[in-house]
Amino acid sequence: KLSGLLRQFMIHIGADYAAPVGTELGGATEVTHKSMEPVAVASNDSEIQYEKAEPSPMSSPMSQAATTSPATSAERSFQHAAVNLEIHAAPEPTVVPAVDDTAAGDSPAMPEVPEGSVDMKTLQQVAAEAAKQVGQAYFEAGNQARVTLKDLLSLREKEGPPVTLTVDQIATAAFFLLIGLHLLILPIFLPSTFRLLYSLLLGLLAGFCISFLFFHNRKKKAEVNELLGTDLGLKGVQLVAGGVPAMFNVSDTEKLEWLNALVKEVWPFVDKGVCNMIKDITAQTMPGVLASLPSVLSGTVKSVGFKHLTFGAMPVRVESIGVHREHNDGLVLELAVKWCGDPNITLAIEIPGGQKLCPRVLDISFAATLRVVLRPLVPRLPGFVAMMATVPKPPLIKYRLDFGKAMGGAVAPMAVTPVVNYFLRGVLDRMLVWPNRIVVPILQETPQDAAEVQKLMRRVRGMVRVCVLSGKKLKDLSPTDSAIVELTTDTQHYESTPPRSAVSLEEWKAADGKIDRLSNTEIVTWNHYMYLLVQEPESQMLRLEAFELTESRAREGIITGRRSIGRALVKLGRLCKAGMDGVHVDQSVRVQLGENDWGSPGGPGKGAGSILLGVSYFPCEDFTQEQVFEAKKGIITFRLLAIGGLNPGVNNNVAAYASVNLTSHKNAGQESCRTARRVWTLAGHVAQLKAQMKKLELARERDLRDGDSAAAEAKAAEMLALQEDIDTAAEKNKTRLVTLDYSMETHAMSSFYNVTERLEDTGEENQLKIKVIQEGRIKRTAETIGAVEVPVSRIKNSCCLNPLTGKKEHGLYMQKWQGFDPEAPGTQPPESEWGLQLSGSASGRVWMVARWSPCVEDVQQEVDGEEAAAFVNALPSTIKPIQSAWQVK
Repeated sequence: KLSGLLRQFMIHIGADYAAPVGTELGGATEVTHKSMEPVAVASNDSEIQYEKAEPSPMSSPMSQAATTSPATSAERSFQHAAVNLEIHAAPEPTVVPAVDDTAAGDSPAMPEVPEGSVDMKTLQQVAAEAAKQVGQAYFEAGNQARVTLKDLLSLREKEGPPVTLTVDQIATAAFFLLIGLHLLILPIFLPSTFRLLYSLLLGLLAGFCISFLFFHNRKKKAEVNELLGTDLGLKGVQLVAGGVPAMFNVSDTEKLEWLNALVKEVWPFVDKGVCNMIKDITAQTMPGVLASLPSVLSGTVKSVGFKHLTFGAMPVRVESIGVHREHNDGLVLELAVKWCGDPNITLAIEIPGGQKLCPRVLDISFAATLRVVLRPLVPRLPGFVAMMATVPKPPLIKYRLDFGKAMGGAVAPMAVTPVVNYFLRGVLDRMLVWPNRIVVPILQETPQDAAEVQKLMRRVRGMVRVCVLSGKKLKDLSPTDSAIVELTTDTQHYESTPPRSAVSLEEWKAADGKIDRLSNTEIVTWNHYMYLLVQEPESQMLRLEAFELTESRAREGIITGRRSIGRALVKLGRLCKAGMDGVHVDQSVRVQLGENDWGSPGGPGKGAGSILLGVSYFPCEDFTQEQVFEAKKGIITFRLLAIGGLNPGVNNNVAAYASVNLTSHKNAGQESCRTARRVWTLAGHVAQLKAQMKKLELARERDLRDGDSAAAEAKAAEMLALQEDIDTAAEKNKTRLVTLDYSMETHAMSSFYNVTERLEDTGEENQLKIKVIQEGRIKRTAETIGAVEVPVSRIKNSCCLNPLTGKKEHGLYMQKWQGFDPEAPGTQPPESEWGLQLSGSASGRVWMVARWSPCVEDVQQEVDGEEAAAFVNALPSTIKPIQSAWQVK
């Protein structure tokens, strides 16, 4: 093979390499030989590399081929050695004259060959070097082949992907295999053409029939599986099974047909009780509702009452009930209540002209979720101390007012209907919607029972500071229209921002009314702080509503009307969590505004813009002395506990209430807050004493059966004291003093916002004024029997023990009563120090609890314009800390 390769190589390039090339240049003959290019073979990790000099344009195909493919390096080494042998085997040496580089034109300079024959020793060295290179090339090729073979063998050991065959694939393969067998057998039998055709037709017909049956069966199975997989629900299961026993009811709520039957029987009595309660609450809250009417509605109605009020024969229906335990030893019942009846409700509306309108309320429907809390659970009948009823979310109410044909046509309904709507929703919100509630005491046997009932009452737990930062893309609001934001936490007091617009009137005039020349025309910035009281920080809602001031000159302080842009419900649980943990840092939240009602399913909704808020919560027990003393403004809350020392007179009955106001609020023309009217009668008092006597007698008999003689003797002493009271009450013409207990009154709390320690105009000390008014001493008359004034500074500088939390709180002012001294718990204060003495009355006293909640101002920090704009334009999806102030440089 080697000799054959050498021979072919010599045939291919022998004429170009071994034979001299002569050219006539100026009469002289030049002979040039093709220069040999050295080839270096290097081995590195079984890879052959070749390094060579830069080839000339006239280089031979041998040199070009050596640079292209390393795989033929061994063969080319043989060719190189053969060329050297052929050259030096020539019989006659050739004399090559020197050639100048410039005479060769574009060809590279040729090496100068000396005259005479070529040395044989040099030829032997060249041949030995060629043989060495050939051996090395074969060695490297063997190593490369061994590595390749090893890699191929390793591939055999690797596991490939599993081969899976489905039934469809196997059936298809069998079908084609059967067809192939038929085609192979066809030449053997050689059937006739007719027999072949009808056999094919019969086979195709059978195949189509089988396919039709297969797909029809598969479709039928799919329909049956879909039908069997349908979720029928509880009613569907009842329809299919013909009634489901109670053990198979898997829903969280249950139907209460038995309760509806019970409500139907007692509904006539419940109707009267509920109607009387609504009338009382309306009489108490109506003046405040009319005083809080918007300016566009104020003055249109003087008073609103009920001429007729009954809910008819159709009772309230309980759709379902759910029961779950509370974490603090209580039981919660949630009832879905609906009512759509034929009531006889006629309003009595007095308008400024002296006329009275009496529209009827028709087509009324009511849907709400009633929550009933039984807490705490005790091992005494009926098993719980008190019951609380409330509505967690605003109810859904629909009704129609019928003014008749002779009531001013269409003008009177248009003016009165908004006031009635505001009144009805306000009454229901203030009476039942959370955090408002109705508390009914059940057990009052021990002092601990009374404390548990007080924990269920509506009381202030803390204060929330809300900074209304900005509004974005408010619906139907032009850049120059003014807008305000109104907030409330208890539907009794509302705080609002000053009117603001996206673009000032001066900027609008400077831009000639062209929006493209102005920036931030969709963002209204307020940066206004407001302070609101919180009763239930874990579950309370913040109501927010944005208004556009229509037909007004808001910048001049003249507002003639407003249009609602949208409203939103903000859950305070997440926002107050940091404050309850002791971290009083503002939390940012962007709320979406909607145009639906408060009680609509899903809330007010979205699509009317968004408001950016900064919220921080301060519990009452976390107020420090510095925060209380240094606050410029605060919120005063007042709760009446009892009125004592009242003389029933000759009629042996007492009806009294208290009127509360602040000096600053009275000077500003605000109405006084009136507590509930409590009634005491001699017959009721005697009946109550006899009921207590009966309970003590039963308890004494139980102690005697158990062998507890000490407890039995103590109860016997109490029974003797009660018997003396009963005998004394039976005496005629006896002077007696009556105490009216307000501790179990749910709506006995009033709040005063933006209170200062001194009057701003005169500098006098601001005072809380309590006036007690008694009825019944003279028929159809009411007289002020006494008053007491408490300076705001005294409430602000007080620090008392809160018996409900067991902690001392700054800004809490309480009076001493029998068995309790807030300044020295555990001591018995003298009777002369009980309550506050009423001026003008020798025996009249008042027990109350007042609290000063400071409006803690935020630490002012400057924020760059870019940072403030970036924050205002941001839409955070979660609550995050924000800057403590929003003042742009």
